[in-house]
Amino acid sequence: MKNTKDYFSSKVQVFYQGEGTVSIFDIASELERKGRKIMHMEIGKPNFDTPDAIKEAAITAIKKGNVHYTPPAGMYELREAITNRTKEKYGLEYNPLNEALITAGASEALYLIFIAFLNSDEEVMIPSPSYYSYCRQVDCTGSKYIEVPVLKDGVMKYDINDFEAKITDKTKLLLLNSPNNPTGYVMSDEELQEMADFAIKHDLIVISDECYEDFLYEGEFKSIASLPGMKERTLIINSTSKTFSMTGWRVGYILGNATFIECLQNVHEQLNICPTSFAQEGSIVAYREEIKEVEMMFNEYKKRKDYIVEYLSKIDKVSFYEPQGAFYIFLNVEKLGIDGSEFCLEILNEKGVALNPGESFGAEWKNYVRISYCCSMEDVIDAMDLIKEYIESK
Repeated sequence: MKNTKDYFSSKVQVFYQGEGTVSIFDIASELERKGRKIMHMEIGKPNFDTPDAIKEAAITAIKKGNVHYTPPAGMYELREAITNRTKEKYGLEYNPLNEALITAGASEALYLIFIAFLNSDEEVMIPSPSYYSYCRQVDCTGSKYIEVPVLKDGVMKYDINDFEAKITDKTKLLLLNSPNNPTGYVMSDEELQEMADFAIKHDLIVISDECYEDFLYEGEFKSIASLPGMKERTLIINSTSKTFSMTGWRVGYILGNATFIECLQNVHEQLNICPTSFAQEGSIVAYREEIKEVEMMFNEYKKRKDYIVEYLSKIDKVSFYEPQGAFYIFLNVEKLGIDGSEFCLEILNEKGVALNPGESFGAEWKNYVRISYCCSMEDVIDAMDLIKEYIESK
């Protein structure tokens, strides 16, 4: 396969310049296009189709001519469905008229907040490792971020002393993500309370990224917004992408107090005017009805997680934090004598397995790779054998 090898070699320098997930996905996709068999475990893209009831609602909307602008905040029916669901599940009440904003996915939601709430000299505090776009989005706004490591010696812990040591008078936002991408860690009640007390003490606005709320392998999800004194200072971010396997639909939302939402909507209108109308129609069904496929998808993720955890536990050369939620495993490859970027490039070229380098999730995680088990169980089984072969060759 001379052509694919040449292509791979030409992309190595680009990759090392820090393009992270998008770059490895691009390389893997191009290799695949040129005939290589690739197992995609580098991105959080569910391999399941969007449930039929959701698709049918969108198709019906298109056929009826519902293809025009909606209110900038999003269709009222969608805002109402989301706020009703939030109240039913977590007891959190939001007014759909002025405390909910529909966005083009969670990514736009995050970017809106950074643009609207941060001046160029102000900071957002981000526990690390974290979703790769957080820091990159802050960079794009010209503002600053502070990373606080919460993974130490293979143990996840939100130590309040670490946060106190890094806060400055310029820190304005605190971004929390539980279940966490890339580790699958779920914050304990004690940690949530400590972070709430910390936010109140320093008068911080909290961004709670809850995109994986429906993927907990034990216990029940708890939002920091439900704690005393937190609802009024918390912006909840969520999306249809993971729960309903709607990554390409680009529908997300923000819940928060009316003043915050008004500010965010002013920016949102200039970026997108409104989310796609017929995608919103499908999302109404997603949040209003009981979508039976959600439980099926969760059960499949748990099955894959259990298989990978058992498999990796038998390989002495690597270590990992066992996820409590989401669908990722953060693997430490330090004992192999190479960093995560080298690991990802080599195993892609040699074995056709696409993984994501830990450096994408923070500069301190060069010795890690992230495994996403959003692919089929068949691919998981094949990929784990290939990963083992690669590791044992080192």
